[in-house]
Order: sequence, then C-alpha cells, then structure tokens
Amino acid sequence: MIKSIQRNTIPLRTITGMLLACALLLTPVARAEFEGFGAGGSDEPILTTTALSSLKQAAPSDTVWLVVRLSMQPGWHVNSAVPLQDYLIPTELDIDTAAHVAVGELLYPEGERIPLQGEDMLVYASGATIFVPVRILADARTGPLEITGTLHYQGCNNSVCLGATDEDLTWHLNIDPQRGELQNPEVFAGVSGGAAPPKEWNPDLSKVQSSGTNDLEKLIQEHGNWGYVLALLLAFGTGLLLSFSPCTYPMIPITVSIFAGQARGMGRGFFLSLLYVLTMAVIYGIMGAVVASVGGVFGAWLANPIVVGVIVGIFVIFALSMFGLYELQVPGALRNKMAGKGGDGVGGAIVLGAVAALVVSPCVGPFVAGIMLYIATTGSAFLGFIILFTFALGLGTLFMLIGTFSSAIQALPNAGQWMESVKRFFGFVLLLMALYFGRTLISTELTALLGGLMFLAAGVFGGGFDRLTAEAKFFPRLKKVFGILCTLIGIYLLGGYLVSSGFVWPPVEVAGGIGHSEMAGEKIPWVTNLDTGLERARQEGKPVVIDTWATWCANCRKLDKSTWSDDQVAADAARFVPLKLQLETSDSPETQRFMELFGLKQYSLPTIILINSQGQVQDIIQGYLGPNDMLARMRAVN
Repeated sequence: MIKSIQRNTIPLRTITGMLLACALLLTPVARAEFEGFGAGGSDEPILTTTALSSLKQAAPSDTVWLVVRLSMQPGWHVNSAVPLQDYLIPTELDIDTAAHVAVGELLYPEGERIPLQGEDMLVYASGATIFVPVRILADARTGPLEITGTLHYQGCNNSVCLGATDEDLTWHLNIDPQRGELQNPEVFAGVSGGAAPPKEWNPDLSKVQSSGTNDLEKLIQEHGNWGYVLALLLAFGTGLLLSFSPCTYPMIPITVSIFAGQARGMGRGFFLSLLYVLTMAVIYGIMGAVVASVGGVFGAWLANPIVVGVIVGIFVIFALSMFGLYELQVPGALRNKMAGKGGDGVGGAIVLGAVAALVVSPCVGPFVAGIMLYIATTGSAFLGFIILFTFALGLGTLFMLIGTFSSAIQALPNAGQWMESVKRFFGFVLLLMALYFGRTLISTELTALLGGLMFLAAGVFGGGFDRLTAEAKFFPRLKKVFGILCTLIGIYLLGGYLVSSGFVWPPVEVAGGIGHSEMAGEKIPWVTNLDTGLERARQEGKPVVIDTWATWCANCRKLDKSTWSDDQVAADAARFVPLKLQLETSDSPETQRFMELFGLKQYSLPTIILINSQGQVQDIIQGYLGPNDMLARMRAVN
C-alpha cells in the first residue's frame, strides 16, 4: 500500500493516486525496464579500495603511513577531494579517533580535469591514492592496534550519477618495542622505516593536496602564513573580550593592586604586570601543548556521545548562569587563598599569574575548555601552545594597561548596565558553543533550527529592536547593530530550515491546489509533488514525464541546461504533466517511497520515466540524453 506524504491530502486524491500507482506496478513493461535501473544493471561496484600500511609492526613514537588505493571501472569516476563546483560531493577519507594514535594531515591526489557541459571538473578517473601519516604515541601499549576509517565518495559516468557511498576501511597493526620490516614494497619502495611518504610508486605525490583534520588547520593551509596570523588574532580577540566579562573585569584593578601595590612607578608597574601576564600565558600554552599532544585520547572521548552530552550540558549550565538564572562563582575561601598567595615584587606577580591561570573564573573556564577541546584534534603541540598562549595575552591586556598606567583605571567604564549586556552576549556564545559540540548528536536540520532560534533570541534581547534617541551613545548603537545582524542570521538559518524541510518549498500551494515549480529561467512548469502530479494526469488524461534530481548530481544540471531548456523539448512537454522530484539521498523518505512505488532496485540519477495517458510506464531513460534524443523518446509517448 502506498502512503501519501501530504499531510492534508483529501481521501479521493489518495485513492486515485493508489489506483494509478497499482497500474504502474502491474505494467509488465515497467517491471522489466526497472530491473536495470542503476549502474547499468550490474552488481559489480564501480570502485574498489585497497587499504595498505608501511608497517605491520610499529614501535611507540613511530610514524606509519596508511594508504587507500582507489580503482575505478572504465568509464566511471569519483569527484576529487576538492571539486571545482561546490555542489559536488568530494571524495573524503575520515580516520576514526583512537587512543595512543595521532593522525596527521591527509594527502589527496590533485585530480584530473574533465569537461562537462562547458565547464571543467576535477575527478579521479584512472585511479587515486590517499596517504595518511599516523604517529604511534609514546604511551602506546604493546599488542594489536586496529585503525578504522570511512571513505566517502560519489560515482558518476558521462550520463548518470550514483548516490553518495560510505565504505568502511580497517588497518591492523601490532605495537612492539621492536619495529618490524617495511611492508608492501611495491607501494612504499624507498621508504625508510615508514617515516616518509612513498614517491616512487606515485610520481605525482608532489602535487597532492593536504586536508587538515579540523577548521584551524584548514585556515592555515588555505591562507599560509596569514592563516597563522588570523588564528592568533582570533585567539587574542577572544581573550580580550573575555577580560570584559562580569566575573573578570571587576577583579582587574584589585588583582593588579595586590602584586604591584597602590604606589608604583610606570616602569615597575609594566614589568610586574608583564610577568603576571606572561606567567599566565606560559601555563595556558603548556596546557594547550599537552592537550594537543595527546589529542588522540581527547578525540576518542569526543567520539563518545555520552561525553559529548556532558560537555554540552556544562556549556548550557554556564550559559544559564550568564542569563542570571543563578550565580556561579569560585568559592570565597579559594579566592581569599589566591589573594593570600600574592605579595609585592617579582615573586608575587609570578605566583599570582600561575594561580590565576589554574583557578580560572566561571566566565573564562568554559571558553578555555572549548578551545582546549578544539585544539585537541590538531595533534600539533606547537599550535596548541601558541593558540592558548596568545589567548592568555589577550586576556591579560587590561591587566598590563592598568598595571602600567595608574590613571588608566580612571578611564575604564564603571560596571553597570553595559556589563549585563556583555554577560548576555557571553551567554549566547556559550549556547552556540554547546550547539557546536552537540551538532554530531543531532541532524543538520535541527542544528540549523536551533542555531536560527538562538540568533533570533540574541537579536531580540541583544538590542536589535531597541529604540534609539538622537542622544544615544556608542554602546547602545553598537548593541543595535549587533542585534540586527543576529536577527538577519537567524532569519537566514530558519528560512533555510523551512525550505529544506518542505514547509515552504516544495510544494508551494497555488491556485487550483497544484504544487509546482516555475523557477527563473525554466521553460517547463514542473510539478514537484508526486501525488499531485499523478492525480492531475488522471483527471486531465495526459501522459506524465518524471525527472529526478539532486543538488550533487552534475548530469542532472547538464540535463536542465541543455535538454529541458531546449525550445522543442519544452514545447512537446506542454502535452505532459511534468514532474521534477528531488531525491537527495538514497535513504530519504521521498526516495524510498518513489523506489517502492515504481519497483526500483538501485538509486542513481538522473532517471526519467515516461508514462502514457493510460497510466502505463512506456519508457525509462537512465542518465543524460541530448535534446534531439529526448524529443524522439517523448514523441513516442501518447
């Protein structure tokens, strides 16, 4: 039985749609033709993978090179790791996190250029090799070690594209104090101890593209040295903003007066403040380096949904405290003990800097934890150190200013209503951090929905709708600009969620109750709802042409650009009820229902179905067809 996907479909429409569907399914031509739907009717995979390693037996602190070799069937290709078109699905290898293992940058081949409808595409057509350096950490225990990963790819030929595919991969190693011999010499010839990538087997390795394991590394790889500058500026700016947080800002003059004294010269104040900030920064940097060095352990923790849930909960708890639901403070006894550790002179500044770094305030702590969790995935002790070191320098900038210039404290604004606004701002930032870490536990659509609601709330409560007078000062105007920006981002995210979820498009109800799409530049008024289109064809006694597509389908775009836009094809399509169905993924409800309705065995795009006016499937077109061929097939349908 076919279930309607329309919530408000009237019973008559459902019954007639079911009767027409039954007629389609019982048509011998339909059943015979659909047997071959997919990759040419063959069960042979279009791509085969081989997982190899430079060592089978590795010692702690060794570097082992993992390799995935891709072999394609003739005539087929997969998109490169960095396709030229942003709508295409890239070929990506994800290595699962594991204890005692640090994964380095993945090295992908550059890709081969092929033409498609007037534009070039980067693909892997004649084979490809992906290299992955893996460092066995010094604390690795003796015994077997299993490293797993997933290859994500999409196969296409010149006329049809298959759906995205995930293939699981496994490498088996053995950890032993004595390193074993080099394995797979045909691949790793000339490699000494697995410490360098093979160049003899793949002469184009000099052209490989690096793929960082996180956004921080991607930023650095994309912008080179400027990437480091941007990352450090972001870290410094975050620390500087946090120095204005409600539980840090009021403590600055008090803390400085403890180690520098009330009566001090400019030189002495600068020197002691610098020692205080540098001590704090060095400790933060060391924490960052340690966390990055043992990133495999942290990565394994982050792969556990329970751990991620706890982290999200912590961020939410701190965020609610920023909104005034309750107060979180370091215990008074601990604060007094911290103050008692200080004293005048160099020693007092250093001790206070160390204590301040270890006993972070509730405002700073969640952000430090978030940064540490983020840099844990880099595996780079250098990046871990420098990012948190720079963050601490930003956090200590006001300390240095007040410690150097006694009059600077008079220039600082008094705590007041502006600080409550800053507090709410940090509350929303913490909620967004919770959403960032929790995004792996929920769907992309729900992430967009929650993000949109958060930004809308930030826009409303952040001052986006506040009325300003002519006498309004800088801060109220800044609040309004910030609130308007948050509101616009929220509307964008919510609008995207509503569209992708089908609340707005498709279908769009217009006069007559027929959901259809007349997008700019299209010559065919496509119906985008299957039930609506079939019912309309039954009532009007017309044949039906069904086109299937997805955003990642290059051949679908080729079909739109050259075939459906042809004047003669569009003119002949006027006697059909034209349906264009978006089947984005193989497991979506729309795709599953469509394949069940027409008895399809394999998911591939584009596929065009031509149904005659008696409700019988007369022709199935798999893949791209030019205008003339399409016109001939359509004219054969009555």
